[in-house]
Amino acid sequence: MFTVVGMRQLNDEEFYLIKDIVYRESGIRLSEMKKALVQARLMKRLRELKLSDFGEYCSFLQENYGVEVTNLINCITTNKTDFFREANHFVFLREEAFPRLVAAEKKNIRIWSAGCSTGAEPYSIAMTALEYFGDRASKVKILATDIDTQVLRKGEEGVYHISEVEQIDIAVLKKYFKRGTGENLGYFKVKDAVRNMVTFRRLNLLDEVYPMRGPFDVIFCRNVIIYFDAEGRNKLFEKFYRYLDDDGYLIMGHSETLAGMTNRFRFLGHTIYRKAV
Repeated sequence: MFTVVGMRQLNDEEFYLIKDIVYRESGIRLSEMKKALVQARLMKRLRELKLSDFGEYCSFLQENYGVEVTNLINCITTNKTDFFREANHFVFLREEAFPRLVAAEKKNIRIWSAGCSTGAEPYSIAMTALEYFGDRASKVKILATDIDTQVLRKGEEGVYHISEVEQIDIAVLKKYFKRGTGENLGYFKVKDAVRNMVTFRRLNLLDEVYPMRGPFDVIFCRNVIIYFDAEGRNKLFEKFYRYLDDDGYLIMGHSETLAGMTNRFRFLGHTIYRKAV
């Protein structure tokens, strides 16, 4: 197990307190198996606050709840993401969703990336739209939301280390990214044509009311619901149903399914669903 010399390990009482707060504030349910992960993730925060153990941190959290709970959620959330991850979803956008939406004479096409992490997903959507629409890509509006304020800041900056963009086709990388030089050598920045298509906002998916208006033509919510319990998932699917336009698309992660959870959506294949009207 992960240990740090000179620091007491996270005990059960402290873990249950943190686990309950994380669930109440984000809907993320932490099992007993996540105790070591929580301890490891919070270690950096304890060092930043110059606290000696997790008991001190729990006291600090309760005394500074309004501010510190955001930092706690930032520490706990997992933000694994890649550009053009699960590539068939972007093929579907280009070959099926966009042509149908054009045929429907949509003035604007609205896409929501729910759980956008550091921006790889919404920027991949934007680049797919630019490839399809060319000069008319400004009609595509992309909302990118996440509960983690740190990853949202990175997404807004649009700067990525070479290790984060190496899976992008070289022609696409040259077309839509600027290569850093000097002190920025080894980094790539998303070009304004891509960045201007995406709006980043903080959002807790379990909030009762969302601060934006629908409808959306496509909602991406990939590799997110695995962190929610059944009640949280059902509430989320109901919200997605309300926020999707008639016959709009809901795109899930490859390890996720709506089977047995809701009949609000029709399965199209490859974890792609369409709103049932």
